[in-house]
Amino acid sequence: MISIKVNPHTVLNSDFSENVVYNLPDFPAYIKLGQLSTYPNFRATSHWHDDFEFILLLDDELSYDVNGQHISLRAGEGIFINSQCFHYGYSDRYADCNFICILLSPRLLSVNEYFMRQFLDPLMQNTSFPYQKLIPAISWQNAILRDLLSLYEESTDELKPFLILEKFSHILGLLSENMDSVSDIKSNTDDIQSLTLMIGFVQKNYQNKILLRDISAVGNCCKTKCTMLFQKYLGVPPVQYVTQYRLEKASTLLRSTALSVTEIAYTCGFSNTSYFCELFHKYYHTTPKLYRNQIV
Repeated sequence: MISIKVNPHTVLNSDFSENVVYNLPDFPAYIKLGQLSTYPNFRATSHWHDDFEFILLLDDELSYDVNGQHISLRAGEGIFINSQCFHYGYSDRYADCNFICILLSPRLLSVNEYFMRQFLDPLMQNTSFPYQKLIPAISWQNAILRDLLSLYEESTDELKPFLILEKFSHILGLLSENMDSVSDIKSNTDDIQSLTLMIGFVQKNYQNKILLRDISAVGNCCKTKCTMLFQKYLGVPPVQYVTQYRLEKASTLLRSTALSVTEIAYTCGFSNTSYFCELFHKYYHTTPKLYRNQIV
């Protein structure tokens, strides 16, 4: 698959899925602690990837959106997000929380064509199974939660590939055995395909000027339908999505580079520094400079 390099911190695949930056470049597993306050307005930008994603909430509350379906999580609960599903976490209360985020690529278990065809594909390609909320009170779901916690605790210093493969196999086995009895969600394939193109366009071109008509044209729909799809599946209108995506990229540059605020503003597609600082304060409730100092 071809990769499209947007800037040193943003890489998209040729199908506009997110190219995950793994803990180790040659071993497709991402296991890290996340904090909701690192996202603008306590709302991550909706995205998708081929990897299976798992979230284990450690404290407070967290809302999750998967393909337009809203799920509420409490401390100790978790969620599985299937491959190639739009998803993002957020808090309407603007409350911070800590969570374990684990992304595991199907490639880790792609041992042969038979296994892929008979066991992995039925799970990955089940459009009626975009997610599964994980609750400690349900035995098989609690087993997954324990596996997720173990993966995180055992990966604090360095990844342990054999443990990851063992737990990953166990988790997918439990999901595959139970997916037919827990989900009755219908997926609108046409909407998802159109939205995939439009989000990919934004993520590829966010450094440039983007108008609503540009986004809708890519999705082969009118501006009204474009706005409806963004609102339904992402919770925000297209123009606000562009702003939030730009701010998220700006926050990454503030945390990880020595670029000036002005350089970051223009790099991320803002027309001037004052406007960037105004929007940043609106969404992060602080200035870019103070945000950078707090992170350091």
